[in-house]
Amino acid sequence: MVPWANGLGSTAVIARVPDSDDWAWRLSIAEVVTDGPFSSLPGVDRWIAVASGAGMVLTVDGVDTALTVSSGAFAFDGGASTSCHLPDGPVQDLNLMLRRGSGIGSLEVVTLDAPVSLDGVTACVVLDGELTVAGAVLTTRDAALAPTGAA
Repeated sequence: MVPWANGLGSTAVIARVPDSDDWAWRLSIAEVVTDGPFSSLPGVDRWIAVASGAGMVLTVDGVDTALTVSSGAFAFDGGASTSCHLPDGPVQDLNLMLRRGSGIGSLEVVTLDAPVSLDGVTACVVLDGELTVAGAVLTTRDAALAPTGAA
């Protein structure tokens, strides 16, 4: 677990490259249990998706966006004034953070009904259910990372 920059919680890091506090990108799952401000991370592009729970209202620079498990990922500037409200209790959220200028990133939430190819994917996280990747069966909260240089 890594503490949030604002000290109000912590996150379980799935991957960070390089594996140091000076990462270029980081993928994590956080338990959000109370309303409050997000850490200010200037120079970082962020994506967030609700992994479990009833949802949250994210306020970024005064604009509210309701996020639920089915709403997919939301992109925002890590340096923006950001807070969240949990109208129906705690959530877990999946976060991708990318330092601006270090690469190109995106976070997508995909519901799979059939096998798919993961070509070009650097990391995947199973939020619910089961997925087979390179012969390994992943279940809820498991993750798979492509070998360095594969994506």
